[in-house]
Amino acid sequence: MIKGKRVLLRSFELSDLDQVMRHWNSMELRNLVGAADMGPVSRNDEEEFIKGTWKRRQERKAFTLAIETIADGKLIGGVSLMNINWTNRSAMLGISIYDPKNRGKGYGQESINLVLGFAFRTLNLTRVELEAFDFNERAQKCYLKVGFREVGTKRKARFIDGQYRDVMIMDILRDEWLAKSEG
Repeated sequence: MIKGKRVLLRSFELSDLDQVMRHWNSMELRNLVGAADMGPVSRNDEEEFIKGTWKRRQERKAFTLAIETIADGKLIGGVSLMNINWTNRSAMLGISIYDPKNRGKGYGQESINLVLGFAFRTLNLTRVELEAFDFNERAQKCYLKVGFREVGTKRKARFIDGQYRDVMIMDILRDEWLAKSEG
């Protein structure tokens, strides 16, 4: 477990399945994470996904963690380091805060900082990248606060909710994150 001031990052468990299913098929959330084109997921699909997070973590291919509030122990989302390239010491970050009521409250920012601490201090990665959709200004602001920089744009790269959307590519280097987190 990785503990912050307000959130705890922990392994997803099968006991999380009901809470995940309550939100994961929301089209709003699926559009924000770019998964709407996969259609709704079944309970069985999501159970296999949770089991797969354990396997990918053991194989050191990805670390997908549940975000839980410390105050009340509620599962509010997930954060991942995926596509880990051990030669280049890099990974892709993904995050989702399930319920809109929990967005904009700093949980995502704290979770990202915690997972970056794990990436840079424990896994010894040197670079973490993410993608943000042009319409998701709240996420973009969060990523900039943490220290990510926009390094490029894939123009009209994703078809979401009836429109072609730009995908911003952002990254952060270990030295940049360390300077910001310790400064």
